[in-house]
Order: sequence, then structure tokens, then C-alpha cells
Amino acid sequence: MKIIGPIAGIGSRLRPFTLSKPKAFITVAGKMVLDHILMKFLNTFDNSAELILIVGYKKRQIIDYVQKHYSEKFKLRFLEQIPRGYRDDVPFYWGLGEAVYLAHDKFDEIPIKSPEDDKREGCLIFLGDMILIDEYSYIMYRYYESDVDGIITVMKVPEEDAGSYGIVEVDDNNIIKKLVEKPKEYVSNLAIAGIYAFSNTATKDLFKNLKKYLDKKTDKSKEIYLTESLQDMVNNGFKIAAVELKKGILDFGKPSSLLYGNKFLLEQESSTSKHYDNNNIKIEKSSIKNPIYIGKNTKIINSVIGPNVSIGKNSVITNSILENCVIEKNAKFDNIITENSIIGSNVIISNISKKNLIIGDKSIF
Repeated sequence: MKIIGPIAGIGSRLRPFTLSKPKAFITVAGKMVLDHILMKFLNTFDNSAELILIVGYKKRQIIDYVQKHYSEKFKLRFLEQIPRGYRDDVPFYWGLGEAVYLAHDKFDEIPIKSPEDDKREGCLIFLGDMILIDEYSYIMYRYYESDVDGIITVMKVPEEDAGSYGIVEVDDNNIIKKLVEKPKEYVSNLAIAGIYAFSNTATKDLFKNLKKYLDKKTDKSKEIYLTESLQDMVNNGFKIAAVELKKGILDFGKPSSLLYGNKFLLEQESSTSKHYDNNNIKIEKSSIKNPIYIGKNTKIINSVIGPNVSIGKNSVITNSILENCVIEKNAKFDNIITENSIIGSNVIISNISKKNLIIGDKSIF
């Protein structure tokens, strides 16, 4: 099984935080989004699994970090998605479809002797700004034990929101009949949830379909999405099942969903007094309201922190009240009252009382 992770995009909806780092490097509940994702894989896959990361924006940061922390946990490969062009020196790309297609030549021609072989030699595709809440063992069980060529995870969304997603229509056995990217007319309330698993044969058909659209692209073409090529797979006779997630998925693609995801993850595991003792965390004359995460070597003095606050390492918070916030490493706060805020690394701010702050890395206020 090969795991394909497209993480080349710039994360424009998370500006200004992605000016200095990839979107998968945003830190929530004590870990980068990418760490949350890859550690989930470690619960299901062993170190024989091949992890193919499609990199582009801030590629050197990603490659160096993943090689340092995961080289013994996966067989690593990195493929670069070349920018389609630049706007104000910021790259933009041909989209998810091209990113996935870049992995096509990593699927060698091998003899497939049985349906089981076909599935074992297939692929799993994930997105770099989504964290699965379910375990991958649940997804892979549905993949291996069902008489299908592949699965696509889905989640139910309100009918009025369906036009904002890739949507699938299924038959009575949850086999996909139709896929539409952001339909203008209502198709169903089953939205694609960003995790895909396909057999080797189905994967190669997906690559063939993607190549067809990539070969037709011009300078005026829109991004190449997966949806059309997935529909081609269905039209070509591949049996793809929609698997509804039991617990769902956390989307970290925009600020509001990032705050929600931080809250959810903190509720699963909040910092404890033992964590404070083991990580040189000093709390003086302060009230701490769980759930919360506090990074190592952090000092909190004369403050009220929480609930739902994540604070990165080496931070100093004094005379402040913080609620429902994501604060990255090396923060220096004095006399701050805020909630529903996201604040980047190496930020120094003082004497502010304001909700919904969005402050990028290395800022001083």
C-alpha cells in the first residue's frame, strides 16, 4: 500500500500564518497538523508502508522535517509539484488532480494474481489540511473486506451547504453512481471527506483519467480536480463505495475550522499537572481552565487561561485573559484579553482587548 499526501498548496485561506510556513505546519493542541495526520497512520500501518508526499510551497521545510522525524517510520518519497505561475511572488498550482497524478510512475508494473493482491498494491490518498477522527484501521477494514475496487470517505452535510463540497450520489448499497464538484443544483447531502483508497488497477485507471484532463489544459484552464476523473472511474465500471465516517474529519483549511479542530483535539487530551512538571512549565497566580495545552518552558503569570487554549513552547503570558485561542511558540503577551483568536509564532503583543485576533508570525503590537 502506498500513501499519497498532496501538501504542495500555499493555504491561502490561512494567511498570514502560511506566509512563513506550509499550512500543514500550523500547530494545534501541541502538535503540527502534519504530525497529527502522520501519527494516525502509525496506529494502522507499519514501517513497510511507502509515504509519497507531493510538495511544492515551502518544500524544503517539509522535506527536512519529515526526514528528521519519520524516516524510520515510513519509506519516504518526495515529489515536487511545479508552480503553474506566480501572483505577487506567491506560487499557485494546477490543483489536487495534478498533485495525485505525479505519483503515477511510482506504481511499477507488477503481476496481480488475486483481488487481494490488487488491493494490497493500491493506494491511500489523504489531504494535508484534514485530520481523520476515526482510526485508519476502520477505513482499511472497509476497504479490504468489501467487494469493491475502492472507497471514498463521505460525511453528511446540511442540504443548504452541499453546494460547497464535492458531492456523491449512491445506490442502495452505497456504491457511488455520480460525483459532482460543488454542484449548483442539489444532488445529495453526502460530501467527499478527503480520504480515498483504491486497488492497484483502479489507481492506474485514475492516473489515466487524470492524464487525459492534464493533457488538455491550457493557460486559461481551471485547476484540475479529482472529481471528474473519479466519475470517469465509475463510468469505466469500477465499483467504488462511499464509506460514511463514524466520527468525522477535522478540516484545518480556514481559521474558523482551525479553532474548532483545536477545541476538539484538546477535549481528547488536555494538559495535566504532570505535564507541567515534566516540561518546565511555570504557572503563578493564575487560573487554568481545561481543556488546554501548554508547551514546554512556558511561563504563565497572573492570568486566566482557557478553556480551549493551545499555547506553544517558550512562551511568556502575563496579566492576560485568553479563551478559545491557538497561540504558537515563542509568544510574549502582556495585558491581553482575547478569545477566538489565532496568533502565530514569535509574536510580541501588549495592551490589547479584542476578540477574533488574526496575527501572523514575527509580529509586534
